[in-house]
Amino acid sequence: MQIQPCCLDGAAGGRPQLRLVQGLDEGDREVARLQARAALVCCLAAELGCAEAELKISNLRGQAPQVQLRGQLLKSLHCSISHAQGMALLAWHFGAAVGVDIQAVDRHVSRPELQAVAQLFFAPEVAEVLSDIAVDALFFEAFAQAWAGQEARLKCAGLGLVEWSGELEAGLAGIHSASVPLPMSFTALVCRAAVAWQDKVGEDSAT
Repeated sequence: MQIQPCCLDGAAGGRPQLRLVQGLDEGDREVARLQARAALVCCLAAELGCAEAELKISNLRGQAPQVQLRGQLLKSLHCSISHAQGMALLAWHFGAAVGVDIQAVDRHVSRPELQAVAQLFFAPEVAEVLSDIAVDALFFEAFAQAWAGQEARLKCAGLGLVEWSGELEAGLAGIHSASVPLPMSFTALVCRAAVAWQDKVGEDSAT
C-alpha cells in the first residue's frame, strides 16, 4: 500500500488530516476495508506517538470508525473512511466530526439519469449548475465532485443517504466542506473527493 497526504487549498490549523491510500485489494471489498483500517492505524500511531498494536479501529458498516487506545475509547478523535477502485481516503479530526467521500467518475451511466439523481439529492442551485454544463465529460466530473461533497457532509452529520430538502440543508448548516485535491496521477483523472468537518468546540464557526 502507498499512503500519501492530501492538503486542502489554503488549509490552516484546526482542519482534518487527510491521507490517500492506494493499492488496496480490488477484488474483495471486505479485504479492502480491513486494509484501509490498517492504514488508518498506521497513520494514527504516528500521530499519537504510540505503537500500532495499541490501537483498535471499529469495523461496523454504516458507522464512523471509532478508535481505542489501550482499550480506552478516544472520544475526541473522529475518523472517516471512503473507498473507490482499489483506494481509500482517510480523515481524522480532533474535537469534532469529520466525513470524507471519494467517487469514481462514472461515464457509463446516462447523463439524463444522473441529472434526475441530481434533482433528488442536490440543492436546486447545484442541480441547475450541473444541467448547464454543456460538455458531457465535464458534467460527469462535476457530478462526481458534487456527489462526493454531499456524501461527505452527510457522513459528517452522522446521516445516511437522503433526498435533499430545505430541512436537511438547515441541519447541515455549520458544516464546512471542500474538495480534496488528489495527487496528479491516474487516480486524480478518474476520481473526485471531498471532506466535510465541524468546528472544534470553542472555535469560531466563521473560520
